[in-house]
This record gives sequence, C-alpha cells and structure tokens, in this order.
Amino acid sequence: MPKTLGEIAIEAGLVNKASAAKAGRMAEERKQPLVVVLVRDLRVDEVALVSALRRQTRVPLLDPASIEIDAEALHQLPREVCARLRVLPLSLTTDGRGKLMRIAMADPTDTSAVAEIEQLTHCDVEINALPLSAIDELVDRGYRQVNTAVVRRAGNPSARLYVPSSGPIAHELEAEVSVTAQIPVASLADDPGHRRDGSGAPEGADVLEALVGLLVAKGVISEAELAEALRKPRS
Repeated sequence: MPKTLGEIAIEAGLVNKASAAKAGRMAEERKQPLVVVLVRDLRVDEVALVSALRRQTRVPLLDPASIEIDAEALHQLPREVCARLRVLPLSLTTDGRGKLMRIAMADPTDTSAVAEIEQLTHCDVEINALPLSAIDELVDRGYRQVNTAVVRRAGNPSARLYVPSSGPIAHELEAEVSVTAQIPVASLADDPGHRRDGSGAPEGADVLEALVGLLVAKGVISEAELAEALRKPRS
C-alpha cells in the first residue's frame, strides 16, 4: 500500500508521530491539504519534504523556473479548485486513448485530489511534484494572466494581449515577475495600491479589469457571456 504524506515525513525525520497526528487533525478540521499544515504551521522544510516525496513515490520533481503555464490546461480547472487542492495544470494532450492532463502537485500522495481532478476534467492524470510555495505562486500568476487576457481580448480585440488564447503563456511580464528556482518562491504579486500614474490609487480601468477578471475566475460570468455583452451596442 502506498505511503501517506505523514508517513513519508516521519520516515524522513521531518516530524515525529505526535506532530504528524496533530497535523492530520488540523488539516481535517480546516479542510486543507496536509502538506499545507506541515509546511505553514509545523514549519517543515518544503524542499526536504518534496525531496522525500520524490524518493518514496518516484514522481518527477519539476524546476519551478522551467515551467511555462499552458492557458488551455488552466481552462480545464477552476482557479478555486487548484488553490484548494494545491495543484497546477501543466499541459493537456489528446490521443486515440483520450485526454491526458499533466499536473504538478505539492502532495503527489493525495489520491483524493487526483480523483477529483479526473472527475472534473474527464482526463487521465500524469503527476509531477512541485514545492508548495511554487504551486501557490504559479497558480496565482497563471490565472491572473489568463483572466487579464480574457478581459483585454473581449473589451478591445485589437489591443495587445498579455497571453495567447491557447498554448504556453508568453512571458511578456517577465520583467515584472518571474518564478525562479529559489525555494520558497518569493511573493511577487502586484501592489494593489500602485497606480500607473504614480499617484498610489488604482485607475478606473484597472479596477474594472480586476473586477471582470474576478467574476470570470469565480464563474459568475463566462468568457462567452462577457464577449457577447461587450458586442451589444450601448444605449
């Protein structure tokens, strides 16, 4: 029977049995993945933890700096699901046997998360390992870039897009932020109080763009509904 994350952490000397049991209870009460509690609450070294996972599961360990987010793969899963399960869709391929989605996980032993992804996407899943901080950073950055592209494309089709509608996301914002191999990955989110004119207050267009992107990400409106609404003449 495959070992659980808690068992692997104990064998690697990262936690003792009592701490692992406590972490398990906390994760269940909070409805969080166990890896989040181990790293964020028990301060387990995430590099050592992911290394132990790789040795025990033989799951490939990815370099965060080498990952190119695929917009088509991201569209297969809501951002909420990825943030909750700590998974990152990497790519989507189709052959005669069906669809295969490559994903990165902070906890490759989380079989319930894999089952949920398979059920939601109707894809077979190929698992890779990635440290928790890198998962969080890449999920946040990837979905924000995709939503920005949706808003700009629907509002002004001739405008320059940050990302293509499908395929690997272009690194137009690389000068602004990039995910590096340094772990934990630094938090490089944009300052919400930064205004392009330097005054410190967000511009109206920025607020509208962020609002629409949030509505799309939460599923309140779809990309098609947004595009249709923008095509209608204003009275």
